[in-house]
Amino acid sequence: MDYGGLLTDSVEFARTTLTGDLRRGGVLVLLYALATSSLPALPAVIPLAGVFRFAALVALVVVSLVSLLVLNGYAYEVYRRPRGLPPVEDPIGLALHGVRLLVVSLIYLVPVLLVLIVFGGIGVMGILASGQSQDMAALLSSIATLGLGILLALIVWVVVGLVSSIAIVRCARREEIREAFNFAAILEHIGRIGWVNYIVALLVLWIVLGCAYAAIGIFSGLPMVGWVAGVVIGSAAFVFSARYLSLVFDSAPAP
Repeated sequence: MDYGGLLTDSVEFARTTLTGDLRRGGVLVLLYALATSSLPALPAVIPLAGVFRFAALVALVVVSLVSLLVLNGYAYEVYRRPRGLPPVEDPIGLALHGVRLLVVSLIYLVPVLLVLIVFGGIGVMGILASGQSQDMAALLSSIATLGLGILLALIVWVVVGLVSSIAIVRCARREEIREAFNFAAILEHIGRIGWVNYIVALLVLWIVLGCAYAAIGIFSGLPMVGWVAGVVIGSAAFVFSARYLSLVFDSAPAP
């Protein structure tokens, strides 16, 4: 697998998407900013009076969710490998496609959440109970259970990530949610790509995204300019990731 080619193509695609048409790029950057605005805006909302605070919180959630759905819909269009760059003129259509990806992502998160809930719940309850009884052995056992749960959840998250990375692209290509859970076809496709090639490709992607988000964290300390830089980097990383996964999907014929 040509990892350099994957990176070069994806970087160029992201650059062209955001700068080739300033209107399209501006819309995508704005959507990313709105989709990630909830937490940064909370300090300004919390001091408001009761009714106004509730209304502001609802507005934040609605705006963030709708923006996220439209943004995910754009990724959906990128996964479909169009001949040109996907347009942003149909926000309702993009939002509907975004719902598909959101549903698939949430379903794939269920195993991770179950592991966290089961082991985390047992660990936390044990810690609370041992704290009341002052039983040090029980406390250490509960902490170990909680740590084991976190470790297992991380392992499950990695395994789920290996499957879901192909699943979301397959969902977009076949335009059916159920195709995201056609595990036989997904595993066969990964086998055609080559498990080693596939895992290395995803590691490269995760490293690049890790560097991008680290840069966002560094810029976040700068007033306003840092926020703008973080939004632009985040938007580019989002488009880059969608293109990269699409190319990885196409590195071998899908069954």
